Amino acid sequence: MIGAFPWDPFPPGEPDPKGPDPVHAVAYRAAVTAADAYHAVRLALRRESGTLRVGNRFVPDGRYREVGFLAAGNAANSMALGALHALGDRLTQGFLAGPEPIPPELPFQGVTVPPGLPGTREAEEVVLAAHEIAAGLGAQDLFLVLLSPGALGALATPPPGLDPAGFRALLTDAFARGASGREIGLLARVLGRGAVGGRLPSLVPEADTTTLLVERGDGAAVLGGGPMRPIADADRAEVRAVVERIGLGGSWPAAAGKDAASTPPPGDRFPRPVIVASPSDALRAASDAVFEKGWSVRLGFLEMHEPPDAAARRLLERSEELLATERLGPESRTKGVATFAMASLGLPEGVDEGPALATFLGVARSQLRRREGSVGLFRTGGDIGTPLANPLPDGPLYPPGAVIGAPTDPEATVAPDRARGLRMRRGITDVGCLALVLYPKPESRGTPA
Repeated sequence: MIGAFPWDPFPPGEPDPKGPDPVHAVAYRAAVTAADAYHAVRLALRRESGTLRVGNRFVPDGRYREVGFLAAGNAANSMALGALHALGDRLTQGFLAGPEPIPPELPFQGVTVPPGLPGTREAEEVVLAAHEIAAGLGAQDLFLVLLSPGALGALATPPPGLDPAGFRALLTDAFARGASGREIGLLARVLGRGAVGGRLPSLVPEADTTTLLVERGDGAAVLGGGPMRPIADADRAEVRAVVERIGLGGSWPAAAGKDAASTPPPGDRFPRPVIVASPSDALRAASDAVFEKGWSVRLGFLEMHEPPDAAARRLLERSEELLATERLGPESRTKGVATFAMASLGLPEGVDEGPALATFLGVARSQLRRREGSVGLFRTGGDIGTPLANPLPDGPLYPPGAVIGAPTDPEATVAPDRARGLRMRRGITDVGCLALVLYPKPESRGTPA
């Protein structure tokens, strides 16, 4: 394992990565470090010279007597620990809901919510716990809402007439029929109950509230079902369009989501959520790190939301276009061209990305036209303990980050057609997947990367 979970994604002062893919590893490390949920929360919650920063607001340090919190999603543990280290003993109560057990550093209660689509039986417990914490806070207190991808499954309960299993089956069917990952989140937001669709403010009778988000590109209003944002007419219109497009009109609950229209808008105690980490943070840091190694960096796509096979083809096509404009030769001063993108792989929030990574890399292998090139795909959060299917029939099982193609270390003796894994700690953050295509200049195959 790398680092001391969960506050250090990588050991401080660690030397440059070794192995067959040092350039990919440098990019991966920079992306995860820059979007680290723990440090992002620490920046958003700061006490300095008698002033407390809470998101985008500044209040006197003594403004709040107590602070309670709800942390939900893949980075729930990291975000909660950041809040604890920032606020100390003022953080008196809280509840965590995420895919991993609560570490001993966090003296709070919580529940493990399995990854996947909404329709978990744990969601009722999470909503009840949020209500109990918020109800116990007064006008001199603060309720923190800490959300990261995966929060949707912890906050959305079924609409009337469906049990959790039926709700998940309905969303699974919608995804199979062609609804995008973001559209699944919107369907759950509009049709679900619990804390989604702007219902969370109604659970907070007196306390101030601040919401901090780790976002993966689907939009702050969709993340976690938008617990602090009421459903708008535009949301309903989009849901109707999606249901019609995928042919679910006959089986979709006709009355689902109607009561959400009466959800009152948040008042002054409920400021707009603050995004503390996003795909652009990871992308910027990764490209800067590779640039410092002497490579020319190019933006392929800031965000890609296509399914993994389409995303792989699109990124390889774009990287070829960018490479053609460079006219790389032995005399070029750069070591090569690095094309970057951030991708959600078209998956709904909270779904394990492992199989999609396998598909992406398998297609990338078949589409890679230059034997000196390599393609890496790295998720910034998720379960590294579950064996993943390799895109190559005879390849090894690999962790969340993997590279296919030629190694960037010329001394490496690895097969270029086998996926090579790069590890990280689980739950550090979750801002999507970093994709990277490397084309070294012709002579760089004989010099160190």
